[in-house]
Amino acid sequence: QMSAAEGRKKDVSYSTEEGNVALIGDAAHAMTASMGEGGNCAMESAVKLVDAVISIMKEKGETDCTVNTMNEAFINYGISRPKEVQ
Repeated sequence: QMSAAEGRKKDVSYSTEEGNVALIGDAAHAMTASMGEGGNCAMESAVKLVDAVISIMKEKGETDCTVNTMNEAFINYGISRPKEVQ
């Protein structure tokens, strides 16, 4: 979902529209080896993804994480993370 639709600006997302897959770490935001930031960015992304899962579980009052919860969390993470690392 990292492309523009027919000339219109489309927000970048690190997840698929359905929330089945989310990119994290270097898959989402590649860093050059000389910057030394790839590992830090990956750990930060992992924390943000866990925060998204916990937030959705709290909203739903769940104690066990369901596939639907993961899908929603992937979508929320996917939309919010690119703005943080730009």
